[in-house]
This record gives sequence, C-alpha cells and structure tokens, in this order.
Amino acid sequence: MKIGWGRWAAVLLVSGALAGCSSGSATSPDAVRHDAAALLGPTWRLVTIEGQPVLEGRTLTATFTSDARIEGSAGCNAYFGSAQAASGAIDISLLGSTLMACLPDSVMTQEGRYLGALHAAKTFSVSGDELRLGPSASEVTLVFKSN
Repeated sequence: MKIGWGRWAAVLLVSGALAGCSSGSATSPDAVRHDAAALLGPTWRLVTIEGQPVLEGRTLTATFTSDARIEGSAGCNAYFGSAQAASGAIDISLLGSTLMACLPDSVMTQEGRYLGALHAAKTFSVSGDELRLGPSASEVTLVFKSN
C-alpha cells in the first residue's frame, strides 16, 4: 500500500500536535517548587543545620499543615507555631515548645540552633524529596528530606 505525500504530511502534523499536548503540562518530580502546597503532606526530617549533620540518634522534624501551622520535634521537645508561605517566601513565627531538658547538652544546643534557624527562615524551595529553608534565597540554613 502506498501512502501519498498528503497523508504523510497529515500524519506528521497530528503527531506533532499530540507531542505538543503532552509536553509542558507535566511537572518533573525534581523541578524546584516555591508554592505553599509543596510544603504540605510529608513529615520533613532535618538532614543538615547550617551545613552540619544532625546529631546522631536525634530526629528533628517539621510538618506543615493546610491551616498555616508548623509542628514537629526539635530533637528533645515538641514544637508548634505559625507558618505562612507563598511564592518561595515563608514566615515562621509564634513558636512554642514543650519544656523538657535532654542530655547531653549538645542536644539542647542543637535544638536552640534549629528553632532559631526556623524562626529566621524567610525563603523556601522544594525539589523532589528535599526542602531547603534559609534567611534569603542565596543562603540555606536548614535542609530536610521527606519521610
């Protein structure tokens, strides 16, 4: 069976149109996201604070809720507060926590650094399973992985 040039042109035109429909609408799982919805869902587990790994045996977490709240573990104490986020900007405020003391002292030092860095965070980005927070877009102080 022979197919004329007119039919080949139609096939190419339809193929190109279908390819155009399928590209651009899907988001790569590793695309950088700056929308507040990217924060919602997982429990984020802290991996590094100011470039240093979390103390061994301690889990620090953050969970963002749809009612603009943040809660989690600071390594010793549970914490909670307000978290307003949009377009890569974040404002974490009104942080409160339980008041337990943990040993060794380095646990409490890390907890203080973590809560201070959370409060100071003004920007965020999510790429794949990684959340980055920092005081500016060019400075990242907290890196999390989703659980």
